[in-house]
Amino acid sequence: MAKFSFKLSSILNIKEKMEDLKKNEFGKAMMALEAEKARLATLQDTKSLCIQSFRDSLATGVKPDDLQQHNIYIDRLKVLIKQQKLVIIKAEEFVEVKRLELVEAMRERKTMDTLKENAYEEHLAEEKQSEQKVIDEIVSYKTATK
Repeated sequence: MAKFSFKLSSILNIKEKMEDLKKNEFGKAMMALEAEKARLATLQDTKSLCIQSFRDSLATGVKPDDLQQHNIYIDRLKVLIKQQKLVIIKAEEFVEVKRLELVEAMRERKTMDTLKENAYEEHLAEEKQSEQKVIDEIVSYKTATK
């Protein structure tokens, strides 16, 4: 039996490498998104703690300057939270772009895999046909010599 060699194997290898690259890029984008979400959670926790501290200080009595500082800090946290939400939206959009690129790379690689499978099936059919031809020649030779 002759050895099977896929004519487009170099292209298939490139498609596999591209798919791996896209998987890595998608993974990095997901990790970046999770980091931004964690940063948002930290900001929200800090804001909650600050508000609680503000309420506690109101109950015990506090100087007007301290109240003003708390308000300024809480307002700043609100602004940072809004900005962080925008960063998260952009990170989610980036993740979606990378996901679509990964899907496309997977589709291209699967197409090449299908072509390889079809070429292998064709190779097997040719081998079978060749073997059948040899068998037919042997049978013809034996019947002719009798």
